[in-house]
Amino acid sequence: MPEEPEIRASWGRHLEFIVTCIGFAVGLGNVWRFPYLCFRNGGGAFLIPYIICLVLMGIPLFCLEITFGQFASLGPLSIWSVNPLFKGLGYTMMALVAILTIYYNVVVAQAVYFFFASMQSTLPWTQCGEDWNTCYCRTGDENTTDLDPLRWFNSSGLNCTGIVVNGSNIKSASEEYYNHYVLEKTSGIDEPGSLKWDLTLCNLAAWTIICISLIKGVSSLGKTQYFFALFPYVILTILLVRGVTLDGASDGIHFYITPETSKLTKSSVWLDAASQIFFSLSTSTGSLTAMSSYSKFKNNSLRDSIIIPIINCCTSFYAGFAIFSILGYMAKAKGVAVPDVTQSGTGLVFVAYPEALAKMPVPQLWSILFFFMMICLGMGTQIPSAETLLTALQDEYKCLRGKWRSIIFRVSMCFLGFLLGLPQTTQGGTYLLDLLDIFVGFPLLLVGLFEFIAIVWVYGFGRITEDVMVMMGGDSFITRLLYYCYFSWTWLIVAPGFILAIIVFDSINYEPVTGPGYPEWSETLGWLTVAFIMMWIPVWYIGAYCYKGGFKLLVDLNQPLPQWHPAKKEHCTLPRYQRDPNFFDPNAIGPPYGEVIPDDVPLGISSNVSPPSQSSEPPPYEVVYNKGAYDNQGYDKGESEMTKL
Repeated sequence: MPEEPEIRASWGRHLEFIVTCIGFAVGLGNVWRFPYLCFRNGGGAFLIPYIICLVLMGIPLFCLEITFGQFASLGPLSIWSVNPLFKGLGYTMMALVAILTIYYNVVVAQAVYFFFASMQSTLPWTQCGEDWNTCYCRTGDENTTDLDPLRWFNSSGLNCTGIVVNGSNIKSASEEYYNHYVLEKTSGIDEPGSLKWDLTLCNLAAWTIICISLIKGVSSLGKTQYFFALFPYVILTILLVRGVTLDGASDGIHFYITPETSKLTKSSVWLDAASQIFFSLSTSTGSLTAMSSYSKFKNNSLRDSIIIPIINCCTSFYAGFAIFSILGYMAKAKGVAVPDVTQSGTGLVFVAYPEALAKMPVPQLWSILFFFMMICLGMGTQIPSAETLLTALQDEYKCLRGKWRSIIFRVSMCFLGFLLGLPQTTQGGTYLLDLLDIFVGFPLLLVGLFEFIAIVWVYGFGRITEDVMVMMGGDSFITRLLYYCYFSWTWLIVAPGFILAIIVFDSINYEPVTGPGYPEWSETLGWLTVAFIMMWIPVWYIGAYCYKGGFKLLVDLNQPLPQWHPAKKEHCTLPRYQRDPNFFDPNAIGPPYGEVIPDDVPLGISSNVSPPSQSSEPPPYEVVYNKGAYDNQGYDKGESEMTKL
């Protein structure tokens, strides 16, 4: 009996897919990565390229990926039956999502650490004078200059005699707690230090949550996302209300919404905006393709691809008000400008938010709720990302399916992810985390560009249009209007062209990674990471081409044609030129040994016409050569013609 096809799992309801995509898109990137990119790129100036990239690249690519997955109901590896030579693009996506998941989970682990640290009678980041503090530590209510140098000598042995403290070198208590206690940050990436056992255990706890959530696949995924996706909005709103009531909040908000237009000429700003769109929407990783592969065939993916990205970007904008109001408060307390209030980096959210939480009534309660929200946001992204990798491998390799084999495989992959994250939970691991976060932006753009090339151009715009109309129903006026007036031209020209322009712009104006903690070889490490991610596209393309006969064709095309031999018979002394000397015409420069090539046979393709001596019937063609003089380079100046007998 023929083997029955396996029934693919599906979402319990379409709302599960929407909520999962929202939780997937609205993650730590909105509360952690978006604010620090704004902070690094001139505040409001970053919003301009961010919105442009959303409209011209983010939404079109988001729609293309969920439509692609929904049509085929396959994971991001198996789906490349649409074009087997581009299957390497699927493996590139898997390499990219694996790296993102590993280092992103370390950020979640830091949120787990702060969650447990909040369960103390006094929040540890609210005061100076602890063992990890320096003489430059000040809380918001302390005078920056009028301080007894021996104030903390008895408790921590810290002697600040002769230390000059001013607005330029002052550090907040939350910043020193994060850098000197949570991370125990070393001087650079070349000094990894020892493993932080507490952060390592938090990372293990985060991977355990992911493993439990995915143990049964998509059927358990959809249910957990209701909570992970929706709960953070409640806490974020409370923090926003508290943030805007702090003294100096207006300065931070003004910096946030006022563009510094001079920043727009820097390629790094546009690359950051584009990579943040791809990062927050989770495009170019295969995750959307994997999630949409569980959707019903007739689902309106065009509608979903408008709703979800807009909700995502509005959340980023919304969260920005909360964090920049807090930065404004910190700047006023320190007596410095907002851009100088703290360091830019992945730890910004673990410095600014705790500062605000300490000012709220019952700060322990709000800290617990806030960092629980951060964990939820992280899991809302991490769980679908991990599911993408697992789904892709199980779709591709049947040996990984089956109840117990699937469970063993999923647990093993989660444990492997934990092990690969260990270098980032060392004392110098934060430098590696930031380095990866910088360099993944370039592969995200390249993968997006190759997706447009492979699906829209190679597979064909006509085919993808027919597929969309079959799913959406071509009779709907709104569907046709949305598709032909927006998605069609952005897919064909605008989005790939815009991505290519940003890649070229960034390549021309590229600035190497520099700064404290990053020696010259760290730049090489970053580009090796990019090479590891992108190498699967050419490796698979060339390998599949050769395996399918391309290598033989390449060898054949590099062989001499039958016409290749010395002009005179007496010079044909090598065996390969003596195949059939009876049909050698020493006065002819043309087909050797009597072979005749008709007009309709392409150059380089043998006509397979038998020599006259091997057949009783006359040949259908003969070659008549008009003898002419040879020039001084030995070429026949005469003309030849082919006549039919």
